[in-house]
Amino acid sequence: MLLWSAIAVVLFLLTVGAVYEERSRRRDIIRFPALGRLIDVGGHRLHLLAKGVGPTVVIEQGAGGPSLAWLGLQEQMAEFAHVCLYDRAGYQWSDPLPAPRSLEDRVRDLRTLLHAAQLPEPYILVGHSYGGFLIRLFAREYPASVAGLVLVDTPHELSYCQRDVLSLYAKFTLLMKAMRLLSLFGLPRLLTAWFTKTDSEQMNAFMVRREYYAAASDDIASLQRAAPWLIKPEAFSPLGDLPIAVITHGQPFPGPFALLEKTWREGQDRLAALSTNSVLLVAEKSNHMIQNDEPEIIVEAVRSLTVAVP
Repeated sequence: MLLWSAIAVVLFLLTVGAVYEERSRRRDIIRFPALGRLIDVGGHRLHLLAKGVGPTVVIEQGAGGPSLAWLGLQEQMAEFAHVCLYDRAGYQWSDPLPAPRSLEDRVRDLRTLLHAAQLPEPYILVGHSYGGFLIRLFAREYPASVAGLVLVDTPHELSYCQRDVLSLYAKFTLLMKAMRLLSLFGLPRLLTAWFTKTDSEQMNAFMVRREYYAAASDDIASLQRAAPWLIKPEAFSPLGDLPIAVITHGQPFPGPFALLEKTWREGQDRLAALSTNSVLLVAEKSNHMIQNDEPEIIVEAVRSLTVAVP
């Protein structure tokens, strides 16, 4: 009898949670309409927000990174460039897609988006963390379309493709999958409402949805799947004299991520060595989120590249 009572209570709570989640999702659709355009890229739509006039600058987020977090930098860079924020499939207003998806799938999506939006080439691509892998691949596949790269605390494959690092990120993939399951019943949304102190209700609303956790987990998994390919010498070709700014953190990674430090600086040197026209900048006061800690370094790096764009 006690067992059946406990089962009934659990089922009741799950039902209440599922109703709470769905009502909240519907409310958020009304409260937070898309800031930019939804553009078809071949059967699904991606969200694009562009501001400013000048050379085209495209920002590629890290794994789990919402474009909303870059709105402040977009405003600053829009003073001298046409700055584009977009969301990969599953993030914020962009349509979700079933996993698994490869790095190449994401790069093709970006290429299609930029063409469909009729954004003038060549592009200056800014990639944070995971996004750096994507813009490097973009530059390899479409070299004539790229005017320069800004790699913001991007791991080199030397740092990422270590057994202990891959093991760590495999755990995070499982965590994201677990959070996706819990999000069906509103638990991440409820915990965020209780414990997160932030001015961005809009960002929180998108980061507790099941689509967000699915997209974030597949971002991480896509690198794990690509790891054997990434460490091959031909994976990323040298980029000639393409202008590249490599921006790396000055404060050590905390907690379990400290194991990345073993080969981090060597990896950053290798990223800079991809081009004969590169600069390596250290954000001395920053951890991984340089865009939050020292955004002016990113802004000035992008500004320096726009000068060379015809």
